Amino acid sequence: MKNSIEPETVFEKHGGVANVSELLEDGITYYQLQELLDSGQVIKLKRGLYRWTDVPVSEMVEVSYIVKRGVFCLFSAAAYHDLSTFVPAEYHVAVPKKYKVVLPEYPPIKLYYWEEAAYETGIIEAEVEGEMVEIYDAEKTVCDMVRYQKKVGMDILKEVLNTYLQRKPRNIHKLLEYASALNIGEEVNKLVTLLV
Repeated sequence: MKNSIEPETVFEKHGGVANVSELLEDGITYYQLQELLDSGQVIKLKRGLYRWTDVPVSEMVEVSYIVKRGVFCLFSAAAYHDLSTFVPAEYHVAVPKKYKVVLPEYPPIKLYYWEEAAYETGIIEAEVEGEMVEIYDAEKTVCDMVRYQKKVGMDILKEVLNTYLQRKPRNIHKLLEYASALNIGEEVNKLVTLLV
C-alpha cells in the first residue's frame, strides 16, 4: 500500500519541505524521489532535504529547514522586527558554537557561531507565511547589533536603536537585562541614555 501514497500529499504534510527519513517513513522510495527530482516536481535544497516545487514556501522558512538549530539574528531579525530599513543580501542565522551545518549555494546564508548565553537568550517563535521560525526578539536584536557594531556600522546601529526606543511597546528593562547577561550592559546603557 505504500506505493499508493501521493508524493504531493506527503510534502504538504511536512509544509512543503521534507528530509529523506520523513519521506521514507511516509512511503516514498529512493526511486520515486529520484523520479520527482528528474521531473522537476521536487528540488534539492541540500543533501537529504527536499522541497515540493508547487508548494509555496518563503525563503526564510526554507532557511529554517536548512539550518535546523538556527535562529534568525542581526540584520534578518532587525528587518523582521521593522527596526531597520536595510535589506540584507543574505540571511543572518545564529547557531550554537560547535554546531555543524552544510550550507547550499542558495539561498545565501551567513552563519554566526555563538556561545551558549548569546545563542539561548531572547529566542522567540515568529510566524512567517503560516510557518513558525525561530528568531531573536527585538531586545536581543538590539543587543546583538551593539555587540557587532563594528560589522554592522554606526549608521545602522543608530537606526536600530532609535527605531526601538521610539516604538510602543518597548521593554527597556528586558533590553538592559539582556545587555547585562551578554556583558555589554554599560555600553547599551550609555547608548540608550544618549538617545532617549
